[in-house]
Parts: sequence; structure tokens; C-alpha cells
Amino acid sequence: LKKIVLPHVHVRKPSDVDPTIRLYDVESTCVLLSCMREMASTGISFAGKVALLTGCGKNSIGAEIVKALLEGGATVFVTTSSFSMKTTGLFREIYEQHGSRGSRLIVLPFNQASKVDVQSLVAHIYNVHKLDLDFVIPFAALSEVGRTITDIDSRSELAHRIMLTNTVRLLGEVVTAKKARDITTRPALVILPMSPNHGNFGGDGLYAESKLGVESLMGKWYSEGWDDQLSIVGAIIGWTRGTGLMSGNNVVAAGVEKMGMRTFSTTEMGFNLS
Repeated sequence: LKKIVLPHVHVRKPSDVDPTIRLYDVESTCVLLSCMREMASTGISFAGKVALLTGCGKNSIGAEIVKALLEGGATVFVTTSSFSMKTTGLFREIYEQHGSRGSRLIVLPFNQASKVDVQSLVAHIYNVHKLDLDFVIPFAALSEVGRTITDIDSRSELAHRIMLTNTVRLLGEVVTAKKARDITTRPALVILPMSPNHGNFGGDGLYAESKLGVESLMGKWYSEGWDDQLSIVGAIIGWTRGTGLMSGNNVVAAGVEKMGMRTFSTTEMGFNLS
């Protein structure tokens, strides 16, 4: 068999035999890489688009995506669990450096572990701002480093609620809001934060279980009948240096690359996802 070397950024599609198995899609990958080259050289417009991002704090992948959306002219709702002068100052700095004509950045206090907050967030966007979401990027996460199968505690349960239960609930609220307004021709594109870590790292609590659970949304997209309201893309995010979740592994990143693996900066990964 001829060996195929996959590009670091590529597209996979469900197998016709088993949809849980995803196969390398050469044609779609070529289109994606062509679009990325064009975006890098001439830019891209998000004028008139509305995005919601959670998990976009300092040094995060989400923050890099926020910058790209603002440069393209989008209205961007970002959430923070630590609403303060310091936090809003960081977002203000991002807007001052990356805001473009027509772009808006709206910062909202938000606890993704709270059912009430999830409901109120979506209601605020649709009822108060009278806007409809085009992009939903639910990247909120909580580190569980050092927890093995014998150490599952309340923090692990909280992280699982943030990264799985209330991520699903958030998308459900968007579906409900769109259905209530009979919005059937403008599905929001959801980028699901998936991971190649399905227990391979170990010692990270329920992280792998959360990521495996999120993958089920790619099947429910068509089996539950909300494909008119949401489109789902699963982004299997590689080793990204410097984020809150991966900061504990920064010390070994250089050694890992010497062995032939590829790691990414938050800027690189943000571009890949934009």
C-alpha cells in the first residue's frame, strides 16, 4: 500500500460503511488549504456576521479567533467568568488592535456551569440585541491535571458539566431561539472543540470523556432534526502550546517536536480554525 502523509490541517468525512470512522477527504482538504492561503494573503470578510465565543481568555485559542473575526468586521459576543476591569481591559486592548470597520465586541459575564446563565446568555443575544447567531464557538474549558480514575472529584464533575453538559445545553438554547423565530435558512456554524486525546495522556480527570461526548453531536445533527438551525464542524485540535489546559506540558513541547511531532502556537491554531 502507498503511504499517505497527511497535512497537519486536513478534512475528514464519515465512512459510508461506519459513520463513526472518518476518512481523509482529499478534495475537501485541497479546497480548505486553498481558502487558507487566500485568507492569509488577501484577508476574509465577516461583515454582517454575528459570533458567540466562550472560553476566549488570555493566551487562549479562542482569543485568536476573536481577533480574526474582528478584523473581518463581525459582531462578536465573548464571555468571561471573571468580569472585572482587568478582564474587560484585555478585551478592549484586543478591539483597539484588531477591530475594523463595522466590527463590534460585546463582553458578557457568564458561568458556563450554570443552567440559568446558559439560558440567559442566548436570550440576551436574541431578545435584547435582536441578533441572530451565525457562528457559535463553545471553547470554555477547565483543567483537570493530576486526576486519575481514583481521583475524580468535584472539580472533574464541574469541568465535565462545562465542557459537555452545558455545551450541549447552550447549543440547544440556540436551536430553540431560532425555531421560536422561524429561522430555518440561516443555520449557525458550530465549531466543536474536539481532541485527539481520548485517554492517551492520562491523569486529566474526565477530559477525554467530555471530548468523546461532544463528538456525539455530529451524529445528532441529522438524527434529531435541528439541521436547519445548526451546522456542525468537529475541530480535532492538536497540541497547542501556552493555553491554560496545556501550560503544564509546555516544558516537554520542544522535546516532543524533536521526535517528529508537530505542536502549534495559539496564533497558528487560531488561524487554522478561522
